Amino acid sequence: MKTKIYILYALMSIFWGMSWYFLKVSLIEMPLLWGLSIRFLIAGIIFWGIYYFRKDRVHFTPEVKIVYLLITFFNYSLCYILTYWGLKYIYSNLGSILWSLFPLCVAVMAHYYLPDEKISIKKFVSIAIGLIGTILLLYEGGSLGGRYIFYGISAMLLSIILAAWPNVYLKIHAAKINPFHLNAVGMTSSGLIMMAASLMLETGQKMPLDGMNLFALFFLTVPGTVVTWGIYIWLFTYMRVSQISYVAFFPPVIAIIMGWLLLDEKLPVITIFGAGLIILGGFLINFNPKNRKTHIKKN
Repeated sequence: MKTKIYILYALMSIFWGMSWYFLKVSLIEMPLLWGLSIRFLIAGIIFWGIYYFRKDRVHFTPEVKIVYLLITFFNYSLCYILTYWGLKYIYSNLGSILWSLFPLCVAVMAHYYLPDEKISIKKFVSIAIGLIGTILLLYEGGSLGGRYIFYGISAMLLSIILAAWPNVYLKIHAAKINPFHLNAVGMTSSGLIMMAASLMLETGQKMPLDGMNLFALFFLTVPGTVVTWGIYIWLFTYMRVSQISYVAFFPPVIAIIMGWLLLDEKLPVITIFGAGLIILGGFLINFNPKNRKTHIKKN
């Protein structure tokens, strides 16, 4: 089981890191809400197929219903809209770096909801390191993607904060959740919401049908959504929420390399230092040298 978990965790991290490049490419011509709606509707249909193929059963409780609502309206809807909109004005690698703050936000939320994950002095220092890195990015903002850089970074930060709470609540009730059904319901619902919004707000815009945009949409839909989110929610049954949040540490490395090689995204020294602090803070907050073994739940 450990080998399977490590392989899936690595695959999830690689695909999420690559997704930033394809997301940036798709935003050049693709209408934001329309692209998101197509991505989630197709992914949702695939998850429905997986769910019915497995012949699983779902038992709804009030707590489970709340999880579905939170994941749908926060993680799959509002947070993705903010992330897409923010990335229009900043580098793709900067977006991935900012999402390295996710473990810090999760740690703060977990402090209030999970009794075994209280904020310690080490976690407090890690959060401070991450915040210093964020301040450096804001300070150097003018050279990181465009004139609206501050708005892009702010949208990203708000998205990260809003995504943290549903993840902690999901961990509390993970044993009651079917990951395939949750993804199917959440993504289909979110896709329909965003399609309706697109029809009202993006009239007159056309969807590009060239090979690059279609492949970007495919990658974001299948490897970047179906595979990554399927693995991500499945891991909640077998790993601690703090261990899962390490996923925010690895993708930036891939995103930085792809952004540099394929999009000519060059980061100044102060930004690289700030990015290093953010990634370091995200890593240190859950690092425990005395307990390096992955926590695996035994069924």
